[in-house]
Formats: sequence, C-alpha cells, structure tokens
Amino acid sequence: MPGRRNTPATPVVTPDKLVKLAKTGIGHSEAAAELGVAVSQISSLAWSNALVSAGRFSPIPATAAAVKKARDVEENRWELIAARTGESVGRVKELYGGDEAAASSTVARGRKAGSENSGGKSATASTKRGKAAAAASPRRARTRAERAAARGNNPS
Repeated sequence: MPGRRNTPATPVVTPDKLVKLAKTGIGHSEAAAELGVAVSQISSLAWSNALVSAGRFSPIPATAAAVKKARDVEENRWELIAARTGESVGRVKELYGGDEAAASSTVARGRKAGSENSGGKSATASTKRGKAAAAASPRRARTRAERAAARGNNPS
C-alpha cells in the first residue's frame, strides 16, 4: 500500500527466551541488550521467574519464616521472593508482616557496606561523617521572613 512504511518488527520477549538467557548467567540488563529491548520491557517479575526456572534460585515455601529469611537474610527483592514462592508480590508482603512491615524493609542494591568494593567503610561511619558535615554548615534561610530576620542582625 502506498503511504505505509516498513517498520522493523519489535522483538518479542517470551518466557522461554528469558529462561535461556538466565541459564547463561547474565543479568537483567544484559538480557535486555541481548534481546534488543529496553530493560523496562522485561519486568522484574518476569526476569525473576526466569531465574527460578533456570535454576539460579531455588523455590521456597510460601511461609512467613521463609519469606522473612529470603528478604532479611538473603536480601531478595519482592519480585524474586514472589517467583520463588509462586505467590503474588502482594501475598508475599502479607506473609512478611503486611504493608507497613514491607515498607520499612529495605534491600541494599549494589555494594554492601563493609565489603571490599566499598573501600571497607561501614554505613555508620559515613552516616556519622554526613551528620557532622551537615551540623558544621549553617542552615540556609528558606522563607522571606527567615531571610529578613537574618538580615536584621547584620550591623552593616
């Protein structure tokens, strides 16, 4: 037809392709590059399911104790825990202790505090240094009234 452009076909991401790539030992970003798609086009849950299917992570029972261990000890993300249990992310968070407990739970990404890659500095040392630096610098006036009050003490 005249006027129609030939657009390249969008690569299709299937669970089978994801499992095949997961078996090679690559990560989420590398898998997306290999498939020719953006990382955002492969959901974290789909990638996590592929990791479990490929045998890189073992299934765990859908119990509160197993979910807490996977989150707190193994530092798994919610999507990976859901894939390992066969439950939804919402159900996994319920097993963990509800939305409030899940919201207060964090999983470190990247380098862990105290590891060789982080230069051996602990998180508490960097936090203390940050608080000391913040306390040493003067607070900047944010409102017009605060700025006027600060100028009122200026003898010049």
